[in-house]
Amino acid sequence: MSSTKSWTCPACHLPATTPYCPQCGERPLDPRELSLRGVISQGLHAFTNLDARLLRTVRCLIARPGMLTQLYLKGPRKPFIGPFALFLLANVVFVAMESLSDSHIFSPTLENHLHRQPWSPWAQEQVAQHLLAANTTLAGYAPIFNQAVNTNAQSFVFMMVPPLALLAALVFYRRHRPFVANLAFSLHFHAFVLLLFSAALLVPTVDKWFGGVGLGSQRLDDVLSISLLAITAFYFYCAVGPVYEVRGGWRVLQAILLAMGAAAVVLGYRFALFLITLYATT
Repeated sequence: MSSTKSWTCPACHLPATTPYCPQCGERPLDPRELSLRGVISQGLHAFTNLDARLLRTVRCLIARPGMLTQLYLKGPRKPFIGPFALFLLANVVFVAMESLSDSHIFSPTLENHLHRQPWSPWAQEQVAQHLLAANTTLAGYAPIFNQAVNTNAQSFVFMMVPPLALLAALVFYRRHRPFVANLAFSLHFHAFVLLLFSAALLVPTVDKWFGGVGLGSQRLDDVLSISLLAITAFYFYCAVGPVYEVRGGWRVLQAILLAMGAAAVVLGYRFALFLITLYATT
């Protein structure tokens, strides 16, 4: 369309001579868009545009830690998917991988809570009281708990984001970043972690193919946990440079502190899910 051709905006009814309305951004109606070819063309354009943005965003998230947050704060934003949308997409991938591998990273089973978590002795007392009050048995209650905790883990996954944002705000309080910067940083980090965990779940899956027990092996669980913690610490080290403009030895200490904080957030999330699920089921 020529920039000199006059048209009337169908949204705000103002005359315009530009490809898009300067008031609301609407574009002129094209009768060809109502044809079958036009509908197919719009669908292909939308799909390829989203696909390109998604690939560009994921590549930047993995290869250039912290850069997505920096771009979100200062621009350009349009070539990339927003931090919250990216976090949700990463969670979809993670949930799919958990289902395929039959693993439970954020939503341990009731048996795991009772015997393999730091709060297990306390959890045993609480579950015993709950079973007594509900007049049921552990064998009868465990499947109900396990199904509910999986659902809750998917529904409340956003609970991990604000605590890490608060920790980043405390660690880098001298940088005077707005809280939205810390929130975007946390969203991008957790999107990376969800994708990292999705890739890590391939290890226990392959182990099961060769006759192993997957994450049922304490040794494999420990090796994966330590490896993931090391990777997240390195990711933090790379990311805090462009986002918070830190250098030198303090950068190493701050990255380690954030990695330990992220691990504590995961434990806290598991504990919160245990409480929510225990008192919401019978």
